[in-house]
Amino acid sequence: MIFKKGILRVHLIIAFIMLFSCSVLASEWKLLTEAPRGVPVSWVNQLLVHPSKPNVLYAATEGAGLLVSEDGGTTWTPKNQGFTAAEEGTVSGYQIRCIAINPIKPEIMYAGMAAFGVFKSTDGGNSWSDISATLGDTFTKVMLIHPAKPETVYLGTDGGGIYVYESKNDEWEEIVSGLKNTYIKALVIDPKDPNIIYAATDGGVFKTTNAGESWVQSSNGLTTRYTICLAIDPKNPKTLYVGTDGGGLFKTEDGGATWTAIGGDIWMAKPLTDDLGAPGTEMEASPVVSSIVVNPSDTNIVYAANQTGVFRSGDGGKTWSKINEGLTSVVVKSLAVNPAKPVTVYASTADGKLFAYKEQ
Repeated sequence: MIFKKGILRVHLIIAFIMLFSCSVLASEWKLLTEAPRGVPVSWVNQLLVHPSKPNVLYAATEGAGLLVSEDGGTTWTPKNQGFTAAEEGTVSGYQIRCIAINPIKPEIMYAGMAAFGVFKSTDGGNSWSDISATLGDTFTKVMLIHPAKPETVYLGTDGGGIYVYESKNDEWEEIVSGLKNTYIKALVIDPKDPNIIYAATDGGVFKTTNAGESWVQSSNGLTTRYTICLAIDPKNPKTLYVGTDGGGLFKTEDGGATWTAIGGDIWMAKPLTDDLGAPGTEMEASPVVSSIVVNPSDTNIVYAANQTGVFRSGDGGKTWSKINEGLTSVVVKSLAVNPAKPVTVYASTADGKLFAYKEQ
């Protein structure tokens, strides 16, 4: 009898674990309200959450400019006063590629436009002024703000390298010493040591330990030089993830000294060769890792996207599960995470929609 009760208890425990595991992945994506009527949106390039108001969201879009939601994504309002609009090309309207928010004074914001430089707002995005006088002619790609010195802004560009902006001087300075490739795809900063910054480029991953004065390549173990996106573990900043264009998904646990392919067939990392590979016919058939984010509450949980959808890992990237339920397009342009509990992940899709996924 005691033996049977023990067996029953074990079965109940197993059933509970299985039920809990299924419930964790049982969430589905919920469509947030699309752009305001009459405002065309090709896609969302970046989504940011207000540093102290989790219901306030900012969407940098390709066509509709900056959209702001104050109700968690239910309704959106354009905030484009002062921006320069594109009238020709594949996408007209306001093309915002990247945004950054001052963590100490959130009313101060920066927005990078496709070909019209960088703009600054001091009133939470209601109005914008051009601060590109010393920047030159370049295409913006990604921005981040120094967490301890928010007057310092870093800008990665497509074809123009990395620049640093000091608001006190209102000047941009190019910082590319040791950075041979000038196409910057992503930037992340070490939250515990802001002098350490990582850059994903089409020449591999680069790292600076002196706030950008000089850069060294940190690509040991990568099988391709075309790196697209980066994510850093906020609790253990020596752990990072980098996604590539057709070369797989990689993880480092020693601050970029060595990288290891993770995820197996999902990401299709290619064998290591003597020279970092360049995209070719073979690589075009492999998934492009478009975005990676880390759950700030439980950093073992990682989300990554490619052209087949969004994947979730609960063990730091060792294993992955596809979480596409509810998406109207599996081609995901970008991911973002809202740290407020329950943790919410946002995904922008190629059909111009924005979705939310809540952890159970």
